Amino acid sequence: MYLRAVFLLATCWALSAEPLPWRVLPAELVRLLGETGVSAAGYAEWQEQHRLAARRRLSDGAAEHIAYYLLQTTELGAEPRLDPAVEAKRHFDSLPLGRRKAFLAGEVVNAPFSAAVRRRMDAFWNAQPQTERHKLLRNMERKLGWQPERILWVAFRFLLRLPESADVDELYQQRGLSADPFPASMRGVAQGLRKVATTDAVLVAGPGAEFGSRFGVDDAQPVRSPQPAALLGQLRVRPSIFDCVDIRAEVAESLAGAPCRASTGDLVVDQLPVARYDLAVATNLLVYLSDQELALALGNLAQSLRPGGCLLHNDARFAARLFGEAAGIPVVHFESVRLGIRNGREQLDRVVVHCKTVAKP
Repeated sequence: MYLRAVFLLATCWALSAEPLPWRVLPAELVRLLGETGVSAAGYAEWQEQHRLAARRRLSDGAAEHIAYYLLQTTELGAEPRLDPAVEAKRHFDSLPLGRRKAFLAGEVVNAPFSAAVRRRMDAFWNAQPQTERHKLLRNMERKLGWQPERILWVAFRFLLRLPESADVDELYQQRGLSADPFPASMRGVAQGLRKVATTDAVLVAGPGAEFGSRFGVDDAQPVRSPQPAALLGQLRVRPSIFDCVDIRAEVAESLAGAPCRASTGDLVVDQLPVARYDLAVATNLLVYLSDQELALALGNLAQSLRPGGCLLHNDARFAARLFGEAAGIPVVHFESVRLGIRNGREQLDRVVVHCKTVAKP
């Protein structure tokens, strides 16, 4: 217990105890934030509302991971794997027609789960956990304190809305906060690194962890995110500073013994160390942020970069370009990268590189 307490204290080392202060934001970013309704007078209240929303989204994200794991893992016995999207549609179709819209809106609409889903639910909750992933997710479930059905419903609602969504960006800005690291994105990172000059001090924002993805659960993979080690392998020289920060505490804990030094924090409201990094990498992270949150996250990342330091991410929104410029880290490179074929469709990623302006002497 003592050693665990020491580790948990160590995970908080990188972040300031203070929230991201309004005074560190550049004037142009402040002006743009004002146009979105965020001002100095209401900033503290806005930060508190964001923290409340983030806690809710962390809970929803935990529910998604639990559901995807219990439906697909081979660690719970010999039951066949179940496709989360197929089971979500099957459950939705079993609801009374007049209650389906209410279900998608978040209301409790009772309907029996299929026998196959029930057997996997029983195995998750009743079997003694024998693996790291099962233990972690059972612990996340205990922290939630939700009934098992609610956990499945949260995951099913997201899966049902995804194919019908007219605005996928908006959907991701409201969904639970997922910890999926998506290793394929490292191909884009490799491309972006060609545009970065110095990498002696590096931050990985949102490395995630392999808790359980809707795309599949590979029980042979460790829980720890592969992103820090993969990034280290792509750098020309080993950095003297190599930090990771993630909003989910379980991710930081899973990175014990990883090549980066991990901490828990929220890029939108928790101040990063000032002028510490030459490179910050944030893949599959900014897409979860609204425009207001994106502006503040970019402002935070900008003040954490040294002059000439660069931010590499894969959010193709125009807002990222706009707010990056206002934060003093204009976009210097943008390109598309092919990731291959998944479910019969070609997957593309984006590479966006911002670099901090160097003041003229």
